[in-house]
Amino acid sequence: MFNLQPQCDILKETKSLVVSRDQQQTQTEAIVEALELNLDSLEKPIDSVYTLGKLPAKRVFFVDEEALKTRKEREKVAKKLTEIKDDAIMLLDTFSEADIAMFFEALTVAHYRFNTFKTDSKEDGAVFAYTATSKQKTHVQEGIVIGEAINHTRELINTPYNYLNAEKLASYAENLSSIDHVEATIYDKKACEAMNMGSFLGVNKGSTDEPRLIHLRFNGAPNDEDRATLIGKGVMFDTGGYSLKGVQSMPSMKMDMGGAATVLGAFEIIARLGYKTNVDLVIAATDNRIGDDAIVPDDVLTAADGTTIEIVSTDAEGRLTLADALWFAQKEGATRIIDVATLTGSVVGALGKTYTGAFTNNDAFLKTFTETCEQSQENIWHLPIHEDYREALKSQTADMKNSGGRLAGASVAAAFLNHFVKKDVPWIHLDVAGTAYDSKTGASGVLVKSIAKHFAA
Repeated sequence: MFNLQPQCDILKETKSLVVSRDQQQTQTEAIVEALELNLDSLEKPIDSVYTLGKLPAKRVFFVDEEALKTRKEREKVAKKLTEIKDDAIMLLDTFSEADIAMFFEALTVAHYRFNTFKTDSKEDGAVFAYTATSKQKTHVQEGIVIGEAINHTRELINTPYNYLNAEKLASYAENLSSIDHVEATIYDKKACEAMNMGSFLGVNKGSTDEPRLIHLRFNGAPNDEDRATLIGKGVMFDTGGYSLKGVQSMPSMKMDMGGAATVLGAFEIIARLGYKTNVDLVIAATDNRIGDDAIVPDDVLTAADGTTIEIVSTDAEGRLTLADALWFAQKEGATRIIDVATLTGSVVGALGKTYTGAFTNNDAFLKTFTETCEQSQENIWHLPIHEDYREALKSQTADMKNSGGRLAGASVAAAFLNHFVKKDVPWIHLDVAGTAYDSKTGASGVLVKSIAKHFAA
């Protein structure tokens, strides 16, 4: 097990020490002097030196602190350190305070392994300890909490549907109510029917598993007039319904609840770190399958706000669940909304796996969120919602269609969602279809940190 824990006695013999390369730090200078070392001869961003008995530790890892400023380099350093098989001690006094939280976040994330279903998985018994003042420990804890929440998000996305359906996701979310100031309410199918959630429940009609509407509330501020809400697409597995996905695109559809997992991770950070803000979380969770009662193209559903929706494609199901989730969030007092969804293949065609597509009805809101993403070194790109895209959703049969065809698919989907957002409620839609999951590396945990940090006091 890779254990992060405080350690005050640096003279205790251990296998490895981890220090900054900065010779202006007293401890680093003493170690360099004892080893008679020329730091310029070492590789960047991290290199190690055997002490040959000159120090109690057998090896010293020297970290180029400048590398910690860049996410990719930070990840390289963290990966190298998590590969240490013996006990190690990090001397935090040799690192600048500004880097500590990001460093420990990277260390925690780098340690993550999805090995739940591996029969031969083995855990490392090494202890990774650190020296720290009280103030430094606060930064360490912040980094670990953020890293753990990202890993929890990744674990949820990576878990297959037969181990994680809507009911089990609701149980996971409900357990977050053990955190101070968090309340949880879970609505079953009957309760959703009582709220006339015909759009959400339409997606569930082909399933043998009941849906769940998940509502978490974090009360971190005394003023309840401002209540942000995080909404996540919670399609636990997406077959495409009768608009069936092909053999190439069906595998990996366990990740279609990536939006739900992302907002759960962000909410966890906000609550565990006790941000002075009020934030709700809403997830309409169901799978999308073929069954005797499943919806088919040409069906008409009625959303909770009364909008009638002609079904053009049963594979455009995420927006149907989000429509009722958006209505519910505003009914519960949302004053601004961020929704996250693995919504369209079109956004992957436009932006690949490098950028998350971002849409909004309020440019100022998106501007401040973009600044947070830049600080967290996560990439989003503002995409448009034009009146032409709304035109594409017009229906001869109902108030609107659930799909407008292949052209500008991500923007048309965003226009569909925008219909269910009141004009005076600032709203951001994040399409993470290309960034939340990779078939080779699994879930990324993208935007968990940025979303949470946006609400930091």
